[in-house]
Amino acid sequence: MSDPDAPSGRIGRPPKVDEHGTPTRERLLRAAVDACVEFGYDGATLADIARRADVSTPAVYSHFSGKAALLVEAIKHELQAITMNRLPGEAGIREIARYWLQPDFAPTRVLVAELHCAAIRQPEVAELLGEWQRENAVRLEQQAGLSPSQVKMYYLLLLGLSHADEVNSLGVGEGDVERQLDALIDGWFSPDRA
Repeated sequence: MSDPDAPSGRIGRPPKVDEHGTPTRERLLRAAVDACVEFGYDGATLADIARRADVSTPAVYSHFSGKAALLVEAIKHELQAITMNRLPGEAGIREIARYWLQPDFAPTRVLVAELHCAAIRQPEVAELLGEWQRENAVRLEQQAGLSPSQVKMYYLLLLGLSHADEVNSLGVGEGDVERQLDALIDGWFSPDRA
């Protein structure tokens, strides 16, 4: 049984913060996104990420086991921010997919694409992404009511949307893409879905 008079909260040294009050871990996650967007997974280095976060390179290891763990955590952090209040159900799924296409989400789209491409060549990245995908799939099944095959299709949809910026030469407007996206999601949630 816990002592009601015991202090609550974090035990140990408080997190270091910058002049704006941003903890080191948060700065590292943001710096990881920026470095990966600028240089790709292979070009992003822990030294550059640490410099951007205004910490020493060894300090990165106080928070993450290495580059793969840091970048996968960065993607999880970015995606959690957009999904936190948008599930469950069809409306939430539709809102997430539409948000995915917004211009201010472009860095996260690049991060998602980079990490999934890196997973093809880097077993550690593939393992970390797979672990997160399995954990998140359970949440999508429980909270959004998706079947396992719908979860996989949802992931594939978002991965495809991550490359939306590379398919600009077709002259298709954003509204047209959103209508097609809505039609696809309508099909998932139709009463006769399998």
